[in-house]
Amino acid sequence: MTRRTAVQTGMYGVGAAALLAAGSRDWWVDDEQPPVHARGTTLDGTIRPARQGGYRRLVSAPGEAVVVRDELAGAHRGRTGRRTGLAAVVQVTDLHVVDTQNPMRCEYLDRQVRTAYRPQELLAPQGTTALVEAVNGLGVGPLTGRPLDAVVATGDLTDNHSGTELDVLLGVLAGGIVRPDTGGAAYEGVANAGLWDHWQPGSTEEDRYRRAGFPHLPGLVEAAMRPFVSPGFAVPWLVTMGNHDDTALGTLMTRPYAREWAVGDRKIFDAAGDATVHLAELASCLALEPRRVEEAGDLLRQLARRGDVRTVTPDPRRAPFTTEEYLAALRAPAYAGAGPVGHGFPHDADAATLYYAHRLGEQVVAVSLDTTNQAGGADGSIGAAQLAWLRRTLAAHADDYVLVFSHHPSWNMTNLVPDPRLPDERRHDGDAVLAALHENANVLAWVNGHCHSNRIVARGHHDPRRAFWEVNTVSHVDAPQQARIIEVAHNHDGTVSLLTTMLDAASPLQPAYDERSTAALGGLYRELAFNDLGQRDRSGRRGDRNTELLLPDPLA
Repeated sequence: MTRRTAVQTGMYGVGAAALLAAGSRDWWVDDEQPPVHARGTTLDGTIRPARQGGYRRLVSAPGEAVVVRDELAGAHRGRTGRRTGLAAVVQVTDLHVVDTQNPMRCEYLDRQVRTAYRPQELLAPQGTTALVEAVNGLGVGPLTGRPLDAVVATGDLTDNHSGTELDVLLGVLAGGIVRPDTGGAAYEGVANAGLWDHWQPGSTEEDRYRRAGFPHLPGLVEAAMRPFVSPGFAVPWLVTMGNHDDTALGTLMTRPYAREWAVGDRKIFDAAGDATVHLAELASCLALEPRRVEEAGDLLRQLARRGDVRTVTPDPRRAPFTTEEYLAALRAPAYAGAGPVGHGFPHDADAATLYYAHRLGEQVVAVSLDTTNQAGGADGSIGAAQLAWLRRTLAAHADDYVLVFSHHPSWNMTNLVPDPRLPDERRHDGDAVLAALHENANVLAWVNGHCHSNRIVARGHHDPRRAFWEVNTVSHVDAPQQARIIEVAHNHDGTVSLLTTMLDAASPLQPAYDERSTAALGGLYRELAFNDLGQRDRSGRRGDRNTELLLPDPLA
């Protein structure tokens, strides 16, 4: 039996026999102490659909094992008794808070781009509030007991780079009254438009979601648009840029046509029939090819001539926000919440310098990168100036443990088109960032999002002290809709551990279908995500979720 991977169960014993009986030869049971504070985390209990196939309600399941991954350093017995917590953060990522009435939305592309429409997106503000409440209820890291130092939100916090989305997002995160409704007095999105392709919760007519078992929920649309109160994060929260936070639809550099559609009075509700070719071309522009973003405006106009275009109430607040407006909102007293001022971005940050370092604990520093490219395209890269800054910053913190945060993972940093913010600057891919991180022994992890899936990769090095972990985390818009707790612990045996624990939102598993409270809508948000017709399993392997990631102590 190898020791490449080891497992500690949620209660350090319960479930281990079942894992061994399953036939895996790489699991072993580590005789360590139980979690300090498992309640409310996936160490204590998990969530799963009640059955296979069809529309499923959700039920509770046993807590999930902690997988001890020792690819980069050995696991020494008794380390939990010696362990000291150095930092505890919660990563939330890819919230995709969306204004579902924005005319710039392209739900009609759902057959070509499976993330163009999600039935649960109507309830994103309430679902995100349930995540905030889960973090507030946590208080401490479950495996060290250290009080939470911060929440780090690693990008794609808005969906369509819209001012209305930004207002709702920051209201949820900072706390206060949240007003999801936009436009006119009546709802004007696809959820009540009588369309076959999109779920019509208040209608008795069949659509493809109702045919798949989705419930009839009269009054849901109106309830989703009502103002509600969010408590806001009780701990400091930091923000990292994502592509949906600085380009329309996460792919289009903000051109005049994007603003024209966003604030205008025309919305394309359906674009079927002879527009199929144009749909495929537009999907390519949005998802694949940053050099083609100029074509998207013409394609939208062609689709409008052929498709189902309806008049809606214009709303100037839907305009794509500029970087300067984004920074101003993060610095505004109304959105200060638990702080810090600017939520990580320093007072002199501008469109070209959306990266920073922030101290989490006495010995731990967070470094936040801006991997977005405003030329368009979904994938990322960084400029030469930022890469040089990263090297200087890591060197300046040579006596600290460093966690690097970004939106894009290394494998999605391939967009090397010149960024219009610095058009003459060379762009660098994920391999260049990996190389820079390996130059410094103090980097413990590179933590990111973007892919909406869990994946943890050991980034080894011929000098073991220069190894680190790359930690990619699921979104909070697609199932299983989780955040990741990350604790940094000194084991006092020549190793340090990164302890990662998945966290579910604090919302009811089976909300009553006739209840319209904020909590019930948050629970429905999760249930719908698990049943989305475009849903796939994004939870990753066991070793990508609740883990202990061991490293040689680089500062020893």
